[in-house]
Amino acid sequence: MTTLRLGVDAGGSRTRAVVLDTSGTPLGRGESGGANPAGQARAGAVDQLAAAVSAALGPLDPARVAACLVGLAGYRALPDPDGFAGLVRTALGLRCPVRLVPDTVPALACGGVADGRGTVLIAGTGAICVRLDGTRTLARSGGLGWLLGDEGGGFWLGREALRHAHADPDGPLGTAVRAHCAADSPDRLLRWAYDGPPRRLADLAPLVSRLSDAGDADALAIARAAADHLAALVRATAVPAEPLVLTGSVATAPGPIRQHLLHGLADLAPLLPATDAATAAALLARPAP
Repeated sequence: MTTLRLGVDAGGSRTRAVVLDTSGTPLGRGESGGANPAGQARAGAVDQLAAAVSAALGPLDPARVAACLVGLAGYRALPDPDGFAGLVRTALGLRCPVRLVPDTVPALACGGVADGRGTVLIAGTGAICVRLDGTRTLARSGGLGWLLGDEGGGFWLGREALRHAHADPDGPLGTAVRAHCAADSPDRLLRWAYDGPPRRLADLAPLVSRLSDAGDADALAIARAAADHLAALVRATAVPAEPLVLTGSVATAPGPIRQHLLHGLADLAPLLPATDAATAAALLARPAP
């Protein structure tokens, strides 16, 4: 019976899983909510990982999985990575070990960097830039989370949009934010902001992208500021002679943020993903000898 490889990209907002056969052909994909253990209870993160993998496997027997690699946002916050990996293995029903690595490892690989040495910017819900040599971190900028940093990431974009909407509720951006939040006044915007989990502010980020792409001056100013923040993370981390990969929905989605970022980093010849991070994780997964 053909063995399988399982790759998981576990981020702050979404978790994606891919199952490959031995030839690298995808047999299934699954998606669930965020599985960053630094942003929620450990059991909740495990549940999200299990949901994504279950959807990817479908009718396939988990016992056929010969190798599993999970790129995990919040990896550094784990006090016991081996213990967490054991919990994940049990929840997924796997017989093979679960290998946990920081989400930066498959993120760099998804840009086609074969030797694992280079710099990767991940700009999704949060923002972090890391220079890697395999799984070893050589330098890091950002990644402080929504409370202390992550400037330029999705949460930051949402927070800036909400701030603007509170100050100018009737402008194009303010109107779009109020519609999303079902808020008819600035006070109700504040209530919406503080009544739910902080990371849901990242759901406002697409509004900034859509309106900046349409030429709204306020949204465009936020988008350009985000790109400048992200470029600063790269400048503090990258080495000119090595590959640079830009990943994450904020950095790679077509629009002013990506355009401004690529222009600002042109001398570093940034690469965009050639595949998704979950597939890259599955390709990096190797059966135990």
